Amino acid sequence: MKLFDLKNKKIGLVGLGVSNLQLANYLTNFTDNIFVTEQLPFEKIKSILSQLHPSVKYECGGHTDKILDSDIVIRSPGIPLHNPLIKRILGKNIPIFTELELAYQILISKLGSEPLIIAITGTNGKTTTTTLIGKICSSFKKTVVCGNIGEPLTKFLDSATVDTIFVIEVSSYQLEDIVNFKPKIGCILNITEDHLDHHLSMENYIKSKFNIFKNMTQNDYAVLNYDDINIRNYTPTVSKATIVNFSKSHKLDYGCWYDRTSSSAIFNFKNIYESINVKTSLIGEHNLENITAAITCCLLTGIPKDIIENEIKQFRGVEHRLEFVREINGVIYINDSKSTNVNSTVVALKSFSNPVHLILGGRDKGAPYTPLIPLIKQKVKSLLLIGEATDVIYQQLKDLSVNVYKCETLENAVKKAKEISVSGDVVLLSPACSSFDQFTNYEHRGKVFKHIVENL
Repeated sequence: MKLFDLKNKKIGLVGLGVSNLQLANYLTNFTDNIFVTEQLPFEKIKSILSQLHPSVKYECGGHTDKILDSDIVIRSPGIPLHNPLIKRILGKNIPIFTELELAYQILISKLGSEPLIIAITGTNGKTTTTTLIGKICSSFKKTVVCGNIGEPLTKFLDSATVDTIFVIEVSSYQLEDIVNFKPKIGCILNITEDHLDHHLSMENYIKSKFNIFKNMTQNDYAVLNYDDINIRNYTPTVSKATIVNFSKSHKLDYGCWYDRTSSSAIFNFKNIYESINVKTSLIGEHNLENITAAITCCLLTGIPKDIIENEIKQFRGVEHRLEFVREINGVIYINDSKSTNVNSTVVALKSFSNPVHLILGGRDKGAPYTPLIPLIKQKVKSLLLIGEATDVIYQQLKDLSVNVYKCETLENAVKKAKEISVSGDVVLLSPACSSFDQFTNYEHRGKVFKHIVENL
């Protein structure tokens, strides 16, 4: 493994998000030649700029050619490889990747050995599964939970030891240009249409996900959802890692499968047989998938059965993912702001038997909304559309026999839902879109939703 020598190098960063801010400051330990270029104007990011180390140079409000003088460039994950500036950097043969890759390289150098990393990716369920695995591992030994879930890996470099378990949520954005990054256990939960505006094709998106196994050896584990057809079709591309399948729907001779008769996950791998009792308060079939994946990863890590069962029993899920907010006059309000793609909203709708008033919309991501039609016909009383995607969604779903309201804002949608809902109904925020048209991120959107509901 060839690691980049950072000492006195010119390091450029494109974009100043959470991960690049942390990394820029950390890199001052190696060099005084750090330069950040940011598209947003000064007024919009002045609070972030104020957190930069004084030696870090920057420009904002647009990009000049200064970044092309770098020895290494780190891009914010959300900036696609087809971005004109990124293409120019690649054209100069300057190494470019995200914070995850460089932080991993620094960690390897610091520890002198490969860390125990459990990396989780997938279109949906990443945060729930990562959080659950993190809680289970934390009851076993020192554990860091980081990555796309919140704090970047860079934040934990100084406190890491050879005994630390790293549980990392990784996105397709972070995986698409990795060089050396390698988990001990890499897990893909599912793959459905998402981020096509970034990856330009479904094939590119799937390949980015499968990059998680790029550097693995036969001593590492590829944990794969046997129930997902996209994953099954691409499994033959995993050439070196040891494959361990999991399933909530199929009995597997080898791997881990959920047995509905006993409400247990059955694990059968390399002459190890375990039956893990699954007692959970989480809503929805998809969470049986998430839990089975978590059990598989944790048993491969060597965590005892009793710890796994106890943490599953205590786990209450994550904020903004099918989160109960309030019941008003028999109407239940659910915050599923984490549903930023159509398939995630499909999963959410499958979780309810009561009539649903569905709040949809935000920034369109390029995937069709028509996969929602069967479940809308079965479960939805009204559609309340918000944000930039309103007209796109309306054109695709307007002919259904449900009331459709163009509400523009989340506040208008919640108030309209309260007006038309009756006891026994569910008001569900599950937008199927990103939040960046009206909110900072999906967490911001979810918190605003909760605030509006609490003040009804």
